[in-house]
Amino acid sequence: MDLKPVGIFQGMPLAELKKISKQMREIRHPKGAEIMIRGEGGVGFLVILSGEAEVATGDGRRRTLGPGDHFGEMAMLDHQGRSATVTAASDLVLAAVPEWGFKPFLQDHPEVTYRLLETLSRRLRDAEAGEV
Repeated sequence: MDLKPVGIFQGMPLAELKKISKQMREIRHPKGAEIMIRGEGGVGFLVILSGEAEVATGDGRRRTLGPGDHFGEMAMLDHQGRSATVTAASDLVLAAVPEWGFKPFLQDHPEVTYRLLETLSRRLRDAEAGEV
């Protein structure tokens, strides 16, 4: 699996990307597939390798994610179910860490953990400002 150095992996050394890719598996979804459904349990942490996904929150807001973007980490961290519905806006190729492997994955890759914290902080600030 080729983890492109974009999004959460941007600026990471090639050796680290190779180590990360060994703990992830590739998943494909056709356009229109529901990948996650708001309120349901988590299946893993996902990073988009190619294609686009649409995220729909409970309050009706929508946004599009593309290569390098990630989703699924919130449900993995708080075990409260999915906070949004994610649908494949095009054919998608994803890199996935299954739920049972998420905590060890974060422990093995502190740079990814830090970048997830940055993302969660940014999302919280946007939500508090009403911009999500």
